[in-house]
Amino acid sequence: MNKISIFTFLIGILFFTQSCINRKSNLTNLEKEQIINSAKITVQKVFESSNNLQFIDGLNYYSGDYDAYYTSNGTILTLDDLKKSYSQIGPSVEILENSIDSWNSTFISENTVAFTLPVHLRIKLVGIPEYNGQLIWSGIVQKRNNNWMIIQSHESWLNCVEVASALTLSENDEN
Repeated sequence: MNKISIFTFLIGILFFTQSCINRKSNLTNLEKEQIINSAKITVQKVFESSNNLQFIDGLNYYSGDYDAYYTSNGTILTLDDLKKSYSQIGPSVEILENSIDSWNSTFISENTVAFTLPVHLRIKLVGIPEYNGQLIWSGIVQKRNNNWMIIQSHESWLNCVEVASALTLSENDEN
């Protein structure tokens, strides 16, 4: 290839790249809102599945890709780890009601939206009194293979010590 052909090729790539960048920055607020609402449906399905005690069904909206990370109780988990954990705890959950207080979302790109959700939770485990508390759920929802998938999530209880003692059987509870 001669220098003119290489130069023309590189200029073409530059124009193509710039047109893609400009498209992202030229989205209207309405278009961004529509993208957020589309991604929001995935998060709603996860919470609906949990409220119906269908934990594994909810995990169908989580990505199993190598670059997906989920954090719970300070531990980074894979999708397989989450499935194992919910399979173990699931049978002991009698009641679970997640109530999202507000939908805080951040448009990142045409295929990526971040959510930070304050959640009130009512939970009843077998043999343990019902607990009502609050947590913050955050997650990144990204379009992969034309489907919105959660690629990152994190749950933080607002009072970890209270939650741990409320959801754990003590020796006195067992007697």
